[in-house]
Amino acid sequence: MPLLEVRNLSSGYGRVRVLFDVNLKVDKGEVVGIIGPNGSGKTTLLHTIIGYLEAWGGQILFNNKDITKLPMYNRIRMGIGFCPERGGLLRSLSVKENIELSLSYNPEGRERLSEIYKLFPVIKEREKQLAGTLSGGEQRMLCIAKSLILSDSLLILDEPSSGLAPIVKQKIGDSLEYIVKELGYSILLSEQDPTLVARLSTTTYVMEHGSVLKSGPTSEILGVSIEELRKIYLGI
Repeated sequence: MPLLEVRNLSSGYGRVRVLFDVNLKVDKGEVVGIIGPNGSGKTTLLHTIIGYLEAWGGQILFNNKDITKLPMYNRIRMGIGFCPERGGLLRSLSVKENIELSLSYNPEGRERLSEIYKLFPVIKEREKQLAGTLSGGEQRMLCIAKSLILSDSLLILDEPSSGLAPIVKQKIGDSLEYIVKELGYSILLSEQDPTLVARLSTTTYVMEHGSVLKSGPTSEILGVSIEELRKIYLGI
């Protein structure tokens, strides 16, 4: 039984339909990647799964429970963590205050706090610093940390390596591997650049114009060089 299953999902903004009958599964302990160019519907899909956008049709199942109509905060309480490409932090609050705010929402997350500080020691080191003054990579780490506090089973990450220096991308990749292998999470992540997906995921979905163009084992979907992938799927 999949941890997360999306069936014939459609969604959009205003009167503009962006998603067209998308199907997707994430098993327990699995990393699933979504790749595609800007405007392919990746973010819309993630926003609909987490409840930020309303589904126009189809179903979203989490632990075999239909969550399609549930508000976003209920989905988070059920164990789904979300880290958007931008935002996800209260920039005018300190790092510690951001962490404490997440803990006030889910006190059980305190059990994972020592692991989180072990994974991202810079969060502990910079706890008095305003979140908005952290570097891009540090903000991404703090957002993932907050998601780990709120969630105990599934992380949904929208372009977690976007705009980061190669050494920081490597650190994010190492951290996500640890989260899956040592902490037992499943991860659904979207990326424009397929590098991180090729490294982490077991299954990959390729999106274009709001639909799944292709899906399958990552070794088959991304079984070429990164340069070729960019040309084939992203046109760059």
